[in-house]
Amino acid sequence: HVDDNVTGGSGSTYDLAIQERQKRFEFRKWRTLDGDFCGARYTQDPVTKAITMSQQTFVPKLRPLHLSKARLADRASPLTQDEIKCLRAINGSLNWLSTQTRPDLSTQVSFSQQSFPEPTVSDALAANHAIRRAKQHADLSLVFPPIPPESLTVMEHSDAAYANNKGGSTQAGFIIGFTSSAMHEGQSAPWAPAYWKSYRLPRVVNSTLSAEAQAMCTASGMLEWMLLLLSEALDGQIFVRSCWSQASRRQGILLTDCKSLYDHLRSKSSPTLDDKRTALDIIIIRECLEKTGAILRRIPTDRMLADGFTKESPEALDLLRACLRVGSYQISPEDT
Repeated sequence: HVDDNVTGGSGSTYDLAIQERQKRFEFRKWRTLDGDFCGARYTQDPVTKAITMSQQTFVPKLRPLHLSKARLADRASPLTQDEIKCLRAINGSLNWLSTQTRPDLSTQVSFSQQSFPEPTVSDALAANHAIRRAKQHADLSLVFPPIPPESLTVMEHSDAAYANNKGGSTQAGFIIGFTSSAMHEGQSAPWAPAYWKSYRLPRVVNSTLSAEAQAMCTASGMLEWMLLLLSEALDGQIFVRSCWSQASRRQGILLTDCKSLYDHLRSKSSPTLDDKRTALDIIIIRECLEKTGAILRRIPTDRMLADGFTKESPEALDLLRACLRVGSYQISPEDT
């Protein structure tokens, strides 16, 4: 990235490649198993090979927007131009943190960004609250455990909170993580987040099913992209005509807590819905399941990791942070 480099590997071929690069280029710093890259600290356990990514030193640099008692008395009051400028800076810092290592802040950051172009005092206080949460859990890091390529599985949690946003819009979110094929055995399996997003659905919906279908349609597209990236990294060059035969070597799992969506996706008949856009979303998700060989699973809402990307729920965020800290997750059989 620009003038920073990070490498990984082992063996004589790798060692020779590193030596050749060190001869050809003048590196100012060269660190092994521990170093900074793009504003984050990376460390690797020499025994387990697990990699930890942290921005703990970045969190103390966050500064809240200070408001007088008179301003706090009217929370619906619009912010001044100087206050708006300060809030933009706060959102920029929080967005960088939430997209890199702190998925638990994604929803608060998304809501804060949506308050523009006319944010109020209440919106500024919400951003200050996000800063407090960032500092309260400043030690939260991402841990990437070693998973053998032959058992590598990509798991996606997708969720939506129907009409919970301004103007009747819906907040949705998803998180895609790396796990192993042991996830299907009903036991605790390693899990590490790879990509996540909290966002407002671009299309207004008229039901929970419509919201969940649109959210999973978007998330499944990212799952396909992730599988293609992994295939290119592990299998080599990809040809368009045969890309899915290679990409499907890594299994995908799509998780939902919406029973109606689960039933529609499991059904072999065409979706009989008055909302044809929702029917199209369901068909697109079915095609994703078919061409990638992904498996659809249904889980309870209190086990849905994406729930914390749709609303500011303490319970949902506690679950997400707990899974981040322990680096594992578990799916029980649907009938239990």
